Amino acid sequence: MSWVKNLFGTETRADENAFIDTADEVDLTLPSYDATTTVTRQQALSVPAVASALFLISGIIAGIPIRLYKRDGNTITEIMDDERTKLLNIETNSILGAFETKQAMINDLILEGSCYCYIGKNGNDAESLQYLPKNRVSVLDNGKLIDRVVYYLVDGYYYNNFNIMRAVRNSKDGVRGRGLLDDNAMHISSMYNALVYENGVISKGVRKGFLKSEGRLTVKALEALKKAWRYMTSKLGQSDVIVLNKGITFESADSTAVENQLNESKQTNADLIYKLFGFTDKTFTDEKAFNIFVKTTIMPIVNCFIQAINRAMLLETEKGNLYFSLDMNDLLKADMLTRFNAYKTALDSNWINIDEIRQREDLSPMGIDFVSMNLANVFYYPETKQVYTPNTGVLGDLTHAKAEKGGENSED
Repeated sequence: MSWVKNLFGTETRADENAFIDTADEVDLTLPSYDATTTVTRQQALSVPAVASALFLISGIIAGIPIRLYKRDGNTITEIMDDERTKLLNIETNSILGAFETKQAMINDLILEGSCYCYIGKNGNDAESLQYLPKNRVSVLDNGKLIDRVVYYLVDGYYYNNFNIMRAVRNSKDGVRGRGLLDDNAMHISSMYNALVYENGVISKGVRKGFLKSEGRLTVKALEALKKAWRYMTSKLGQSDVIVLNKGITFESADSTAVENQLNESKQTNADLIYKLFGFTDKTFTDEKAFNIFVKTTIMPIVNCFIQAINRAMLLETEKGNLYFSLDMNDLLKADMLTRFNAYKTALDSNWINIDEIRQREDLSPMGIDFVSMNLANVFYYPETKQVYTPNTGVLGDLTHAKAEKGGENSED
């Protein structure tokens, strides 16, 4: 005997040898994969397109040198001997190096919307940088919009706001942000679930297809078939074979239009992921496309990250006079011919000298501290109304010359 559903939706006991005319009369539910709409960080990184795009962007930004500059009026000079630039570029004085620390923080920033780093201090001097995984940091605040106080709980200890370097994206409160796992969870989830389904089919070695019966099956036959199918296709199943009775055949569904469509969908989803991260297939083969990628994808993350560094690493008395910045010159360097033509234009325009160009190309200076000038040029000083001609060495006064000309005209 077996339980079947009647017209009123209730279950009644029926003869196991009875025939079933409709699918609603018996539960034929087969195991399915968990099609969740949210994914964890580890699940997202198991999608090749997500992992490759994330590590590409974070690796690019983490490899850019961080410089410290001082602004004195209109003069800007680089500070070379500050200990903080060593912490940010070479040695963090912790387990992770500078590159790994910055890359881990940027990965958190992109995926989860916020990243944290502990600043070990001796008085006001920063001595170490220690990366804090986002899932190990709890943000505590008093809940006020005005006079807000924020603390961080890490491994059971409370830390003040000035000891934690934080960067957030798409944030409304300044300490919690939204990343790709929050804003694009469904699309990443669909790719992850497709991989799980494909892996389940391949790992079991089961061919996809349909079971066809020449006649109607009894309740007992349906229950036996359902049990055997579950045993073969379940994740923990150990059977690779179903014995089909007379009149039941298996029709393969391999290489069907639906399966080909799924393969095309995988490529389309990968392209959408790359666009989600801000680049296309032309980004790394076309210079113009790469510059657009740098301006629209890299720079917003760089600006967010460098703002966090300036807020956390500078003393209050230094803010306004000192600032950290990422040196984007190496990233934006074009090919040699394009760069040298740009340098030639800069030299002809007299806004850069040869040694400054050699410094940009990591070459030693030649001691050339002058700027080449064309003797055919005439220099005009708007404030004093004077004109100087280098070719003749004559300094003239336009006001005096105009007055003299006016006098001559009046005499005539």
